[in-house]
Amino acid sequence: MFENPETAEYVIRIFFDINGQMNESIMTIQSKINADELHAFKRTVGHVMYEVFDKIVEPIRKRHPSLRPPEMEA
Repeated sequence: MFENPETAEYVIRIFFDINGQMNESIMTIQSKINADELHAFKRTVGHVMYEVFDKIVEPIRKRHPSLRPPEMEA
């Protein structure tokens, strides 16, 4: 996905920002909703995060290994 490395890096940055915002939304609302709502919200947000990583971020990183942070090397 994305032949151009600058485009790939831009998309990776944007989706990591979005991921951070989704995490922040969980932290912000967790004390304001009941346990069932929180569980459902976390589950849904987690699903979205996984899909974005699996369908967008990981294919970009496979094509552009230099965009993989050292902590993700296995």
